[in-house]
Amino acid sequence: MRHTVTTITAAGLIFAATAAAAWAQETTPLVGDIQAGKVTAEICAACHGAQGISDQPGVPHLSGQHAPYIQTGLLSYKEGHRKGTKMAEIVASLTKQDIANVAAYYSSLKPFDQIVKRTGPVSPAEEDPFAAVREATGECSACHGEDGNSDIPGMPSLAGQHVSYLINALKQYQDGLRKDEDMQGFVEDLANADLEDMAYFYAAMEPKRAEPPAEGDALAGLAITAPCSGCHGDDGNSKDPKTPRLAGLDAEYLIAAAEGYRSGGRDHDVMREALASLREAGVAALRHIAANAASYGIDLRRLGIGGDSAGAALAAAVALKARDEGGPALALQLLIYPTLGCDHSLPSFARNADAPGLTTSDMAKYLRLYTGQEPENITDVFAAPLLAGNLSGMPPAMIAACELDPLLDEAAAWHDKLERAGVPSRYYMGEGLVHGCMRARRMSPAAMRFFEAICAGLSSLRD
Repeated sequence: MRHTVTTITAAGLIFAATAAAAWAQETTPLVGDIQAGKVTAEICAACHGAQGISDQPGVPHLSGQHAPYIQTGLLSYKEGHRKGTKMAEIVASLTKQDIANVAAYYSSLKPFDQIVKRTGPVSPAEEDPFAAVREATGECSACHGEDGNSDIPGMPSLAGQHVSYLINALKQYQDGLRKDEDMQGFVEDLANADLEDMAYFYAAMEPKRAEPPAEGDALAGLAITAPCSGCHGDDGNSKDPKTPRLAGLDAEYLIAAAEGYRSGGRDHDVMREALASLREAGVAALRHIAANAASYGIDLRRLGIGGDSAGAALAAAVALKARDEGGPALALQLLIYPTLGCDHSLPSFARNADAPGLTTSDMAKYLRLYTGQEPENITDVFAAPLLAGNLSGMPPAMIAACELDPLLDEAAAWHDKLERAGVPSRYYMGEGLVHGCMRARRMSPAAMRFFEAICAGLSSLRD
């Protein structure tokens, strides 16, 4: 389904698009200065060696290590997430830039096994400092990827997340606060040290951007998700070590997570309230515009609302609320291939079940994600405006539908219901067209005729 900037749309899809667009500014480690790092690293030489090669048992080699890993480890000591009195004292005086410089210096050196001349084989731990934890996370790789970057739709990536967030999430599975039988079974016997090792490993991995969703409007999402920035950052990259990074994560995972919070499947009061409030954002936006019409240069006598697909559903719902809750008065509603109901027994849902652009099964999935209910159980008029009993007093409407769209009969039903209530309504059906056809109006004569018919209908309502 496609969405518009002028109306609030299905929150999960829009947020997913925004998170994908706001890619990983904060997850990219600070750029370090190698020469400055060489000077700062002198305080590390007593244990780790002047060239990052330790000769002390139990002290790791730093030469040639992955820079983000070194940064993550040192910051964890500095911020108190990782215990070690001596290390904490050493890094206490270092700035984040100092730490980035040290990481850059050590990572610029040759790896340990390329420097030291050996007569015997190099141990796995010396070849790969993550060898032990890679083995421990072997079962995780099937879902989350070998380096914490999942390629499975609906599965979260762990690479680049904050250490504290990862540790807390793993412990919540152990304590039963997060519900997932597979995850609970995996972590139930792990010690705290094991959980910390796994968290440090994934935090040190470089995150990769998931494929952006084909649907959703990133610009609309940028406005809608503004309240989220207090915790998750303006671009989805949280600076709070206990709050997850959202930028670049898989769209299906973000949608499912958002709906889990909204439906109560995920227990988090702040998130549940934040997502519930998104439904009212369209009404709030309309009232704000009406209250400030003069400053925007808007003639209130010509104030209208519109959208396409899910955006059209919300435009209709906001129009209902404006009618029932004291305005503002609307001059028109523009609904383009709208989703307005939850009755999938209508003929067009069977006739166009596998249509290009939108299928009947897609529509059922979107409704479940949006409401947390099966379509046949939905009673919320805001989610399915066709459930409204009386449409008298609604603004005049221009409704455009497509012949090869499962939603065709819903658009026609809204038009008929408006006319029976005495509300002026214009209806146009684009023959041979599919859901989302407006995007092709520059290439398709039929889609351009569809667009022109909408313009003509709006003009007739204005006149």
